[in-house]
Amino acid sequence: MTAPVADDYQVPRRQAHFALVVLTLLMAFDFIDRQVLASLLPAIKQEWALSDTKLGMLVSSVNVAIALLALPTAMVVDRWSRSRSIGVMAVLWSLATGACMLAGNFYQLLVARFAIGTGEAGYVAGGNALLSALYPARLRATVIGIFQSGGLIGSVLGVVLGGYIASHWGWRSAFGVVALPGLLLAVLVFFIRDYKSVAVTVTDEQSGLVREVSWLDVIVMMLRTPVLLLVFIAQASQLFFVSTFGNWLPSFLNRVHGLPLDKAGLHTGLTLIVAAAGTAVGGWSIDRFARQKPHRRLYGAAAFALLTAVLFAAAFSIEASGLQRVLMFAGAFCMTAVLGPAMAAVSDLVHPGMRTSALGMLVTTTNLFGMALGPTLGGMLADRYDLQTALLIVAFAPLLGAVGYTMAALRYNRGRMASADAQLSMA
Repeated sequence: MTAPVADDYQVPRRQAHFALVVLTLLMAFDFIDRQVLASLLPAIKQEWALSDTKLGMLVSSVNVAIALLALPTAMVVDRWSRSRSIGVMAVLWSLATGACMLAGNFYQLLVARFAIGTGEAGYVAGGNALLSALYPARLRATVIGIFQSGGLIGSVLGVVLGGYIASHWGWRSAFGVVALPGLLLAVLVFFIRDYKSVAVTVTDEQSGLVREVSWLDVIVMMLRTPVLLLVFIAQASQLFFVSTFGNWLPSFLNRVHGLPLDKAGLHTGLTLIVAAAGTAVGGWSIDRFARQKPHRRLYGAAAFALLTAVLFAAAFSIEASGLQRVLMFAGAFCMTAVLGPAMAAVSDLVHPGMRTSALGMLVTTTNLFGMALGPTLGGMLADRYDLQTALLIVAFAPLLGAVGYTMAALRYNRGRMASADAQLSMA
């Protein structure tokens, strides 16, 4: 049997498609479990008399846990098993979501939310690495875009379900309802065919001996690769805004547009559906644009980041109106279109044995400096000014993302590490 080449499927297509469907559904419930809180914030604020800063902390606690644990978890996944690791993670975060309904005060809920992030820490990196191996490199941004769109769809369902359940049965019930499906999907993950972990080796210049690189070596190699650092910074800047907007939109619609919780959750859900479409369509369109020239993926990401800043700055510069909602819809489509191309670029740039670790580093930086920082800073700005002014200020963050993606594209070919897709073998 001949070894598969980089542009072939590594397993029969039906197995690759099964993995994509299961992992995308699980990604949806990953985000349902974390985003259900967004539509519950007004009810929690009223019951416990919390400031917007504390509400932002409840949102950010998941991302802080992910930021702290994503890289070490990814390194374990690279050396153990993608599918088994993901199954264990899904069980952990689903149980933690169920524990949120038992919280009796702010600090108990904060701890439970942190536990959700502990379970989710390595999922995005592990799922992306596994799908990157199963599918041909030419489809990488498309597949990752579909996978990432599951997160946006999950955000929609989390916000809509949270608002509906909270309006009828109270906010605690929402956590219990959304926790169960993740446990069921975790079982299916164990049937996904994994690839054997690929060792990354270096040759000692003095002795000539070949040795496997350590975890510290992997981190140093990534930190010494400017193109990777630029992608990390750019993605963090983009997700700084995406996280702030997505988590504060129900409150914005409730306060500024005067919508009740269920309608605010529904409108937020519609906005995130548009964002999910942007994730999938963005990945597909940029894959076509970058065919034969992979560095173009990053130029495409830069264009969408620039459009994000322009559209949302315009939206939050005007009063509440139909035009403001239209601008937010257009901006939502653009803001997530960068996800697939940026992750595909990181997968392209590194050796397969480092792929999960590199994506883990990406998840760490985007969560620590983007998704964790954004909602908390947004809450602080809302306490100081008002929520619309806070969102207007953070709408300029994607400009840094546009610059970072562009600079990374210019360095792409020089910074590319040994990418040995053909060396992968399936377990």
